[in-house]
Amino acid sequence: MYWKFVKKLSDKNDKYGFVNEYEIRIATWVTLLFGFFSFFLVLFRANFFIPLVLVWIIWFDFVLKVLISPDFSIFWNIVKVFIKKREPIWVGAVQKRFAWSIWLFLTTFVMFCLLLLWKYILRWSPEIEQVLQSIAINLKEGKLIVTPMNPAIIACVICIVFMWLESVAGYCVWCSIYIWLVKKWWMKKYPRQNCVNWVCEI
Repeated sequence: MYWKFVKKLSDKNDKYGFVNEYEIRIATWVTLLFGFFSFFLVLFRANFFIPLVLVWIIWFDFVLKVLISPDFSIFWNIVKVFIKKREPIWVGAVQKRFAWSIWLFLTTFVMFCLLLLWKYILRWSPEIEQVLQSIAINLKEGKLIVTPMNPAIIACVICIVFMWLESVAGYCVWCSIYIWLVKKWWMKKYPRQNCVNWVCEI
């Protein structure tokens, strides 16, 4: 099951259909707010519980979009309530699904790192104990950035920058990478669907 088939755009053998770029941008902007708030709490407050909950929601949203359909997306359905009468801007769903798969991998990685830092697993690790001790010292001394640089922070920065590019600048980095892979014959080409960062031609 995937998304919408559009008259004059979809072929008979269209496997993925098309998605509304305008809805995607706003839904990505909502996801960006969740991600930025989580990043702020981890970096400046060493709070791992709330970010873990927020990242879990984002992760679950990507699972629904990648494995089932964008129609089941939490953020997407919230967005659609407010922009029902907006004229759609159709783009191919196949590269968007590829992009969401990358986001799913990154959010899974961030969740794993947050679990490590929050001592749910690998409690015996000296490295994790050292990180937690340094955080406690930074908090006690009132430092602005209390969490040391770690893979979760780096992954969050990548997510925030790329989501900002898509939601504000209208440029989907992962979609562009997908199109490059199609040109190199490393990914399958779908007729009329491989339009990216602009409106599909009718």
